[in-house]
Amino acid sequence: MPKGEPGAADQGLDQAHSWASTYWGGALFCLVADVSIREKTQNRVGLQDALRAIVAAGGTIDQEWPISRVLAAGDQATGTSVLTSLYKEMGEEPDPVDLGLLWRQIGVHSHDGSILFDDHAPLAKIRQSITSPGTDARMH
Repeated sequence: MPKGEPGAADQGLDQAHSWASTYWGGALFCLVADVSIREKTQNRVGLQDALRAIVAAGGTIDQEWPISRVLAAGDQATGTSVLTSLYKEMGEEPDPVDLGLLWRQIGVHSHDGSILFDDHAPLAKIRQSITSPGTDARMH
Protein backbone atom coordinates (compact mmCIF):
# COMPACT_ATOMS: atom_id res chain seq x y z
CA MET A 1 0.00 0.00 0.00
CA PRO A 2 2.77 2.54 0.59
CA LYS A 3 3.45 2.37 -3.16
CA GLY A 4 0.02 3.93 -3.67
CA GLU A 5 0.86 7.02 -1.66
CA PRO A 6 1.36 10.11 -3.83
CA GLY A 7 4.93 11.19 -4.43
CA ALA A 8 6.23 14.73 -4.30
CA ALA A 9 5.49 15.34 -7.99
CA ASP A 10 2.14 13.50 -8.10
CA GLN A 11 -1.08 15.37 -8.78
CA GLY A 12 -3.68 12.83 -7.68
CA LEU A 13 -4.89 9.53 -9.09
CA ASP A 14 -6.21 11.10 -12.29
CA GLN A 15 -2.70 12.20 -13.19
CA ALA A 16 -0.80 9.12 -12.03
CA HIS A 17 1.96 8.43 -14.52
CA SER A 18 3.55 5.26 -13.23
CA TRP A 19 2.25 1.72 -13.02
CA ALA A 20 2.82 1.63 -9.26
CA SER A 21 0.99 4.92 -8.68
CA THR A 22 -1.96 3.78 -10.76
CA TYR A 23 -2.21 0.21 -9.45
CA TRP A 24 -1.37 0.78 -5.80
CA GLY A 25 -3.10 4.18 -5.72
CA GLY A 26 -6.27 2.50 -6.96
CA ALA A 27 -5.89 -0.27 -4.40
CA LEU A 28 -5.44 2.31 -1.66
CA PHE A 29 -8.53 4.20 -2.88
CA CYS A 30 -10.54 0.95 -2.75
CA LEU A 31 -9.34 0.05 0.75
CA VAL A 32 -10.10 3.50 2.16
CA ALA A 33 -13.48 3.50 0.37
CA ASP A 34 -14.40 0.06 1.72
CA VAL A 35 -13.47 0.92 5.30
CA SER A 36 -15.25 4.29 5.08
CA ILE A 37 -18.45 2.84 3.59
CA ARG A 38 -18.52 0.15 6.25
CA GLU A 39 -17.93 2.74 9.00
CA LYS A 40 -20.77 4.93 7.77
CA THR A 41 -23.19 2.00 7.40
CA GLN A 42 -22.30 0.18 10.62
CA ASN A 43 -20.71 -2.55 8.46
CA ARG A 44 -23.99 -3.32 6.67
CA VAL A 45 -22.58 -2.68 3.19
CA GLY A 46 -19.16 -2.23 1.65
CA LEU A 47 -17.36 -1.48 -1.58
CA GLN A 48 -18.41 -4.83 -3.03
CA ASP A 49 -22.04 -3.74 -2.79
CA ALA A 50 -21.24 -0.49 -4.59
CA LEU A 51 -19.41 -2.34 -7.37
CA ARG A 52 -22.25 -4.83 -7.82
CA ALA A 53 -24.72 -1.96 -8.11
CA ILE A 54 -22.59 -0.19 -10.72
CA VAL A 55 -22.55 -3.34 -12.85
CA ALA A 56 -26.29 -3.90 -12.30
CA ALA A 57 -26.94 -0.34 -13.52
CA GLY A 58 -25.06 -1.10 -16.74
CA GLY A 59 -21.65 0.22 -15.76
CA THR A 60 -19.58 -2.47 -17.41
CA ILE A 61 -16.31 -2.39 -19.32
CA ASP A 62 -18.11 -2.12 -22.65
CA GLN A 63 -19.74 1.16 -21.60
CA GLU A 64 -18.13 4.56 -21.38
CA TRP A 65 -19.52 6.39 -18.38
CA PRO A 66 -18.22 9.60 -16.85
CA ILE A 67 -16.59 8.92 -13.51
CA SER A 68 -19.27 11.00 -11.76
CA ARG A 69 -21.95 8.54 -12.96
CA VAL A 70 -19.96 5.53 -11.77
CA LEU A 71 -19.36 7.04 -8.34
CA ALA A 72 -22.98 8.21 -7.99
CA ALA A 73 -24.27 4.70 -8.75
CA GLY A 74 -21.99 3.23 -6.10
CA ASP A 75 -22.89 5.89 -3.56
CA GLN A 76 -26.61 5.39 -4.19
CA ALA A 77 -26.25 1.66 -3.52
CA THR A 78 -24.46 2.23 -0.22
CA GLY A 79 -26.56 5.18 0.92
CA THR A 80 -23.40 7.23 1.37
CA SER A 81 -21.35 9.80 -0.52
CA VAL A 82 -18.05 8.06 0.23
CA LEU A 83 -16.99 7.33 -3.34
CA THR A 84 -17.73 10.82 -4.64
CA SER A 85 -16.10 12.52 -1.66
CA LEU A 86 -13.03 10.29 -1.66
CA TYR A 87 -12.57 10.78 -5.38
CA LYS A 88 -12.63 14.55 -4.87
CA GLU A 89 -9.90 14.12 -2.25
CA MET A 90 -7.68 11.63 -4.07
CA GLY A 91 -8.49 11.98 -7.77
CA GLU A 92 -7.44 15.50 -8.57
CA GLU A 93 -4.96 16.32 -5.81
CA PRO A 94 -2.39 14.24 -3.96
CA ASP A 95 -3.97 13.12 -0.70
CA PRO A 96 -1.74 10.95 1.46
CA VAL A 97 -3.41 8.34 3.66
CA ASP A 98 -2.12 7.83 7.19
CA LEU A 99 -1.51 4.12 6.69
CA GLY A 100 -0.15 3.67 10.21
CA LEU A 101 -3.39 4.98 11.67
CA LEU A 102 -5.52 2.96 9.25
CA TRP A 103 -3.68 -0.26 10.11
CA ARG A 104 -4.05 0.41 13.85
CA GLN A 105 -7.76 1.18 13.49
CA ILE A 106 -8.53 -2.02 11.58
CA GLY A 107 -6.14 -4.04 13.75
CA VAL A 108 -3.33 -4.99 11.39
CA HIS A 109 0.30 -4.89 12.44
CA SER A 110 3.53 -6.68 11.71
CA HIS A 111 5.78 -8.40 14.18
CA ASP A 112 9.02 -10.18 13.29
CA GLY A 113 8.02 -10.34 9.63
CA SER A 114 4.53 -11.71 10.28
CA ILE A 115 1.22 -9.92 9.87
CA LEU A 116 -0.93 -10.10 12.98
CA PHE A 117 -4.55 -9.16 13.53
CA ASP A 118 -5.79 -7.36 16.64
CA ASP A 119 -9.43 -8.27 17.18
CA HIS A 120 -9.74 -5.55 19.84
CA ALA A 121 -8.91 -2.69 17.47
CA PRO A 122 -11.67 -0.08 17.01
CA LEU A 123 -12.49 -1.23 13.46
CA ALA A 124 -11.58 -4.91 13.81
CA LYS A 125 -15.08 -6.04 12.82
CA ILE A 126 -14.71 -4.11 9.57
CA ARG A 127 -11.37 -5.82 8.88
CA GLN A 128 -12.93 -9.17 9.66
CA SER A 129 -15.73 -8.52 7.16
CA ILE A 130 -13.25 -7.48 4.49
CA THR A 131 -10.88 -10.42 5.02
CA SER A 132 -13.32 -13.25 5.67
CA PRO A 133 -13.63 -15.45 2.58
CA GLY A 134 -17.11 -15.83 1.18
CA THR A 135 -18.64 -13.03 3.22
CA ASP A 136 -19.73 -9.54 2.45
CA ALA A 137 -21.11 -6.68 4.49
CA ARG A 138 -24.71 -7.83 4.09
CA MET A 139 -23.90 -10.87 6.22
CA HIS A 140 -22.83 -8.82 9.27
